[in-house]
Amino acid sequence: MPTCDVELCGGGGGYVKNCGRIAVDIASSEASSAQIPQKPKFRLSRKYLFFTASALIFCASLGLAQSVKAEGTFTVAGINSTLPAWSAAAKSEQASQSHQQYAGGEAVSALSSFAQQIDKPAAQSNDQAFAALQEFAQRLGPSQLVSIKALPKFAEATNAWDDLFGNKGSAPQAATPKARPAVDAHFVGSKTCLTCHATQTAAFEKTLMGRIGKTKKGMFECENCHGPGSAHVKAGGGRGVGGILSFGATDPRTVEERNEVCLNCHEKGDRTAWKGSTHETRGLACTNCHTVMAAVSEKHQLKTKIEMETCFQCHKQKRAQMQSSAHMPVREGKLTCSNCHNPHGSVFGTESLIRQASINDNCYTCHADKRGPFLFEHMPVRENCLNCHDPHGTNHESMLKVARPRLCAQCHGFAHGGQTGMNITNNAFYTLQHACNNCHSQIHGSNSPSGAYFHR
Repeated sequence: MPTCDVELCGGGGGYVKNCGRIAVDIASSEASSAQIPQKPKFRLSRKYLFFTASALIFCASLGLAQSVKAEGTFTVAGINSTLPAWSAAAKSEQASQSHQQYAGGEAVSALSSFAQQIDKPAAQSNDQAFAALQEFAQRLGPSQLVSIKALPKFAEATNAWDDLFGNKGSAPQAATPKARPAVDAHFVGSKTCLTCHATQTAAFEKTLMGRIGKTKKGMFECENCHGPGSAHVKAGGGRGVGGILSFGATDPRTVEERNEVCLNCHEKGDRTAWKGSTHETRGLACTNCHTVMAAVSEKHQLKTKIEMETCFQCHKQKRAQMQSSAHMPVREGKLTCSNCHNPHGSVFGTESLIRQASINDNCYTCHADKRGPFLFEHMPVRENCLNCHDPHGTNHESMLKVARPRLCAQCHGFAHGGQTGMNITNNAFYTLQHACNNCHSQIHGSNSPSGAYFHR
């Protein structure tokens, strides 16, 4: 469309209308737009295309898992259906094996068979994903993969011996309590027991419990400990017959069940710490140390006449130490093992079932003069008496672990000008008789103002 230009002239503010020049701006712009092709508004980048292709390949690979069934089986046809039809050979194999399933160890063989199919020359493609899969198939080779189904499964086996060797060998079996059926029985009274057990009853009446039972009727009846006896009587008797508790080694009940019968009455006093004690955790039964039906010892109804002999049944090394020249007066009857130890458990949880809170407190019950406190303390003594002494016996005086002066030289090795503690050639006074204690007599501690070296 023709237009007229209006131009401003001079300073008077007038203007001149020029219609001789026709502007063709719009027409020229339309012509130029018709000649130059327009740029597309949306253009896909290479990165976006690569990302899209990768996502499609990933989704196709996830489709492999969908063919696996709940019972752990899958089909070759299912694998082929989730992947592109890259070759006619794969399609033909898919039709022939559509109903064939592989389970357990055959699953690996099915996957290897599919890999061999795509390795054929007919399956050619420029797709990079297919080329990578084909290279992987070539690395697998024609051999079938070995299944792990037949390998040992230790988590499923009862023990390693049976899994490795089957039942050919005999693996050590853990001892399990014998299962016993429930016995329906009721109490029949102690007079019925006298019919067969008159001798045992007469011996029981001489014990402490038997004498108490004469004055307190019903407190120590037979069935209070052995359980209801009607089934035992009906079966004609016998050890353990009719569910009777015999407390012997052949009784089918566990040690804990047998001990509970005793602890129903004897859980007070020294027995309060039995649970969790050393003897309890090692499966010791009350009847290993005590006997109820006969009066053997003067106290505590022990299995042996003397208490130390009961302890020496297990602690044989302590028996040998008690034969040493320096020992606690246990053999002489002035002390017993239970003066220092509580066989039913330490209330303080201390080592070796001692009765006090520490080794030193145990010794101070008799050796009160060594307790202190002292103005000058000998630190090894204050720490533990067992640093120097062995209370069960040695062949050195005062039950020392090592003879003097070697005992002192273990800490004071360079005293008095000698590596061994003494200069024997110059003064034998350091080694004769009491050796170091000839001068350092207050070795357990001193209250003397000049007693820093534990002199007299």
